[in-house]
Amino acid sequence: MELPRNSVWELKDSDLAEDGLYRILEIMLDVTSIILFPLNTKSVTTRPFAVSIEAFTEHVKSRNASKAGFNLPSFLLVAEENIAKEHITRRDKNYSLIEEIISDRAFIFDYATKKRVSHLAKHAKKVGIDRKALSRLLMQYWRYGQDKMALLPAYNNSGGFGKDRKPTDKPLGSPKQPRTLAVERSVKYITTDIDKSKFKKALKKYYLKQAGLTLSKTYKNMLRDSYADEIRIADACCKPPVVPTLKQFSYWSNKIFTKDEVIKSKSTENDHLRNKRGLLGSVIQDSYLPGAHFEIDATVADVHIVSELGSQYVLGRPTIYIIVDRASRMIVGMHVSLFHASWRAARQALSNCFMPKSRYCEEFGVDIDDSQWPCAHIPKELVCDNGEMIGLQPKKTLNPMTKLSFTPPYRPDCKGVVEKRFDILNKEVIHEFLGTTRGGNIIRGSRDPRKDAIYTLKEVTVQIIKAVLEHNKSILGDLAFSSPLLVENDLSPTPINYWKIHLAKHKHELQAALPHDVISRLLPPTQVSMTRNGIHFNGLYYSNKEIEERNLASVARSSGQWKLEARIDENTTNHIYVKLDKNKNFELCYLSPRSRMFIDKSMYESEFIQEWLDSKKELTPISVTSIDDHQNRHHVTKNAKKRSYNAEKIAFSEKTKNVRQRREDELQATTNVLQPKIQSNKNIDTTPSENRSDKIVSLPVGRKRRTKGESS
Repeated sequence: MELPRNSVWELKDSDLAEDGLYRILEIMLDVTSIILFPLNTKSVTTRPFAVSIEAFTEHVKSRNASKAGFNLPSFLLVAEENIAKEHITRRDKNYSLIEEIISDRAFIFDYATKKRVSHLAKHAKKVGIDRKALSRLLMQYWRYGQDKMALLPAYNNSGGFGKDRKPTDKPLGSPKQPRTLAVERSVKYITTDIDKSKFKKALKKYYLKQAGLTLSKTYKNMLRDSYADEIRIADACCKPPVVPTLKQFSYWSNKIFTKDEVIKSKSTENDHLRNKRGLLGSVIQDSYLPGAHFEIDATVADVHIVSELGSQYVLGRPTIYIIVDRASRMIVGMHVSLFHASWRAARQALSNCFMPKSRYCEEFGVDIDDSQWPCAHIPKELVCDNGEMIGLQPKKTLNPMTKLSFTPPYRPDCKGVVEKRFDILNKEVIHEFLGTTRGGNIIRGSRDPRKDAIYTLKEVTVQIIKAVLEHNKSILGDLAFSSPLLVENDLSPTPINYWKIHLAKHKHELQAALPHDVISRLLPPTQVSMTRNGIHFNGLYYSNKEIEERNLASVARSSGQWKLEARIDENTTNHIYVKLDKNKNFELCYLSPRSRMFIDKSMYESEFIQEWLDSKKELTPISVTSIDDHQNRHHVTKNAKKRSYNAEKIAFSEKTKNVRQRREDELQATTNVLQPKIQSNKNIDTTPSENRSDKIVSLPVGRKRRTKGESS
């Protein structure tokens, strides 16, 4: 059994001493005794005492004595270089006074066992100090660990630190100091418990509210409510009122209410949780593995864009969807569109997240390998807010793939990783565009950012894609403390390295996505028409090899068009996915040459053309000349009816008889005829003549074709 010197032990139900903590000062083997010093007493004249080793050992075995700890006061737990020089001087002086007798084992035994010890008085006289002062130094030395540091002066509680001083007839604190002798200052007010209760009442009424007043205004309202009579009397007597000062009010407001109580009272619960609470947790405290949680959110981009088909048309600000892996900070999916935050746009971002990125980037002219953006997986849990993802349609679509988790309302901090990615994209790319709103930080009178808008949706998307690729390769210091795999494999703490090494070591919670499943479930569904010109959608035409081999356009021309189920990738007009047969998968159909104007454009440009066309139709539903023509047509019809009514009434057969002869007579009467009608081709004069301009020449008639009846 170990009984080390200077160790602390706790005695319970012991006949050796009262219950409490005791420090072993010395072990006297020659007299088989242990010198103990009580630590619980507050007396300044406490002395050690001796017990037999055998008795103390028996108490340890019977568990009446057990090892314990003793917390040293804070003023002793200071580094040597942080101690004031005057304190070090005093400590060393005190130690020199007792250094000789603390090393004298005979003195310690006598001091612990005898009532009077003459050696103590002799040593006190020798060093020139009072005997009681010397005993107090010994007690301090033994109490705080038998170390030189135990003799540091205890100034940490000087002046009654942490204790409220009771007011008397004399004001507490420093008196008012006049700057000059020409002005006499008022007497200092003595704050009582009644004043403190008035302070507390005023603070609750005016200050500790969500839209509370400032401390100075609260002080003035307190004077109006609680000290109005004193102020009126002082004003009538032309003397300063005897009331608490603002400084006293401010001091006691900090004493009555803690800072935490003030912060919670002056903010809402949501505001406190979002902006003022302590951040003691971590986003990866549940799991540090990629795929455990994906966060999705949308924001309106801080830049105005224009149309690709007409740069004079401003289309407003696009919506950016971002999906981020919480553990690796990897941006695993994105989508930029003109739609507001909705399930229609969110499903596009999710399809981008679950499918390889090389085809997506190729549509925007960015050539990458799948290894440069190796994210085509479904997470274990998708974290989203109470917006477009809380409906029945997202639940029905995504629940077979992954679990949906919703954050509380008005708590964007619960998905702070994706919110931070928006801030990074704004600072790195978007706020450098012409036409940017800079997050709404527009100075009054400054230029309207819409006047500077020059970028198209595609150009903005390309720059955001490049920024995402750059972000995934950026060094993030927090990742180095998230998983040991980066350090073990000597990899830079970047999102893409974190992602790849965990997948390589099979430490992830990702699942593979089937492309056909993603296309059919997540891309926006629509109906297209199979026409004689190919598959028609929104003014555009598409075709593929199978349509040409089966000659479906010819069938549609002869038998009429029919509807087909399709899926639209709104990022591009270059292709759509069409189910040509009911029991087949969706086939990729490419843009037809007849719609070449829309190549490499987004679907929003096609919709822009449709809206532009509708606006032109609304602008001119009919022309002004058509109105005059319509009225003139009615007038002519009216005159013709009147003429027909006044004409001679004859039978219908008479009306339709000799139509050819009447036509010839009409021609003779209404046209300029140079020569009488030629009866037959035989009468045509074929004699050459130098001038035949006065004759009508009929062209020769070809051989008459035989009919089936004549040939038989």
